[in-house]
Amino acid sequence: MSAVRAFEAAARHLSFTRAAQELGMTQAAVSYQIRLLEDRTGTPLFVRLPREVRLTAAGRQLAPKVTEALDLLGTAFSEIADKTEHHLHISVLPTVVSSWLGSRLASFQTAHPNISIRVHMSTELIDFKRDAIDLVVRSGNGDWSGNEVFPLFPIEYMPVCTPTFLEKHQLKDPADVLTVRRFGNASWWRRWMTEAGVEPPASNGTELIFDVQAMDVATTLLDHGIAMVVSTFVIEELRSGKLVRPFNHVVRDGRAYWLVYPQSHRRQNKIQVFREWIIAEAATSNAQLAAVAGELPSVRSQAEIGASALIRPE
Repeated sequence: MSAVRAFEAAARHLSFTRAAQELGMTQAAVSYQIRLLEDRTGTPLFVRLPREVRLTAAGRQLAPKVTEALDLLGTAFSEIADKTEHHLHISVLPTVVSSWLGSRLASFQTAHPNISIRVHMSTELIDFKRDAIDLVVRSGNGDWSGNEVFPLFPIEYMPVCTPTFLEKHQLKDPADVLTVRRFGNASWWRRWMTEAGVEPPASNGTELIFDVQAMDVATTLLDHGIAMVVSTFVIEELRSGKLVRPFNHVVRDGRAYWLVYPQSHRRQNKIQVFREWIIAEAATSNAQLAAVAGELPSVRSQAEIGASALIRPE
């Protein structure tokens, strides 16, 4: 291909020097590549004169077809690159989509109407080399080696319920949650109870688990029970007063939600603009949560973390 490109440029300019300038090569390198092509075809392609070069009959026959072929290849690769650059495939945890990201994606598309987004909801690990996925949002400790990893917001969870449910069941002590129906992750409930000084029950009989927090919240809003939720995912409900925190204790387990994509994707424009957008959205949510929770200094630091530079796992 190097020899073909050198021939096409030299034939178009009728100059080895100008071809070399266009291709970023030396004149000697262009001459060498064309000589290789002449050896391959078994016939001279240029007549080399003291101050100029001219195409031979074979060169004149070959030149337009080579130009057409290179133009066709360039168009084909441009079409593929354009299609790839304007389609963003993301894999996100179902709870993150339903409780946080889904309602915000419209603002991204408004800002970047040339990028279409396909959201794949999954909790499974993604193999970037095998799966047609550009980036993922996952929970964990951020130790995904070989990838670009950005924190969004911490996993902090707590019980919430409606004001009417709180009044009806007189939830005054953490142990009172044992007497009502509980929604949400069972292991989160056990940890919260343990940290709050409550002996977790042996049976989960009063729990109802949907695996998607939006369903837990929806059922809680109907006064059917109390839900264990990630604080960030109920900011609007807390701000409006539809949900309240019956107890002050919040579990901070040290993990977070992260934006992850392969290092090989980092130069793609669609990746860069989505990264900047989602980190800014996460920082806004962290600041809003700070205002609601009345813990501005500590949560603001999390917002700063969410907007920080790349964090690489040790």
